[in-house]
Amino acid sequence: MKVAIVAIRYDNKGGSERRTCHLARGLVREGHQVEIFAASIEDVDIPAVVNKVGMSSGPSFMKVLSFTGNVLDMLSRRTDIDIVHSQIRPFTDGVVTVGGGCHAEYLDRMGGRFSWLNPLHAVVLRMEKERYRPGGCRAVITNSEFSRQGILRHYPIPPESVHVAYNGVDSHRFSPERSRVNRTELRQKYGLGDGPAALFLGSGFERKGLATAIEAVAKVDGLKLLVAGKDDAGPYIRLARRLGAGDRVVFAGETAAPEHFYGAADIYILPTKYDPFSNAAIEAMSCGLPVVTTTQNGVAEVMERGVDGFVVDSPDDADGFAEALGRLMDPGVRQDIGGRARAKASGFTWDRTLEKTLEVYRKA
Repeated sequence: MKVAIVAIRYDNKGGSERRTCHLARGLVREGHQVEIFAASIEDVDIPAVVNKVGMSSGPSFMKVLSFTGNVLDMLSRRTDIDIVHSQIRPFTDGVVTVGGGCHAEYLDRMGGRFSWLNPLHAVVLRMEKERYRPGGCRAVITNSEFSRQGILRHYPIPPESVHVAYNGVDSHRFSPERSRVNRTELRQKYGLGDGPAALFLGSGFERKGLATAIEAVAKVDGLKLLVAGKDDAGPYIRLARRLGAGDRVVFAGETAAPEHFYGAADIYILPTKYDPFSNAAIEAMSCGLPVVTTTQNGVAEVMERGVDGFVVDSPDDADGFAEALGRLMDPGVRQDIGGRARAKASGFTWDRTLEKTLEVYRKA
């Protein structure tokens, strides 16, 4: 088959972007022809034709509108492509993988506050309404049943058109051995000492639930929190100080090597309000870390509570998170749960994701 992969960004920097790269490499390995249609292209290391798509330099909604219009124009002149596969958003007809989930569901989960002030929301909701209906998309691929149900809750798309293909994880890169190579150096750099440390890794601190993570850590004596990700740390530094935990919460900023941060920590905490399937959570499990997250994370549906991780029902339940963290202060408990987490994550391979994607292609 000749497959056109459509993505605003094609690189290895974000979770959805890494998933797209794994898909492209897998398709080429299986003998399919791949063309990339993207506005921003970095680290392309596969034998694929690359098509640069023009995009406005204006505000976000203009970027989405201009990119969509330009890519539709480019594809309209092509009769040799068998499958058009959009990534993240339903830019085109064909197959779409929605790594970021349903935007209408996201707005609901975040309370929909001031959404009418941002024209990007209106643009994305219009795209979803146009594509998530009978005849709008050949097929939709979500990365969890949690994400799938979000789409079906908001739109009249036939349920049989929405498929689940869980994300994979590179169990070689994200392994206990490789992740711990720089453990001593990083723990010393960030003042973590010899005691247990939890890691919060993710950009978009409000959605990912950093406030709850800090509140929970403040309730657990002897536990430190390392925060890595892109966002304004100011309000959260002040929160930690108000709670008397200012010396136990450390901000490291954005990182291009998350595996080393998993290795520096002993627990991964993610009180997210909405994550269709957190790549960071499955990566942390693959590194042998016990994960504490919420039911609003699609990864929770593949976890067994208290066996290979902990799941708290509400992202605002700091007491529930503190209770789970308290149990993980025992090194033996951490080791047992972390080992089972590693075993669970090893079953989530990118080959399995590719196999499911090809099955959807054939149906489409």
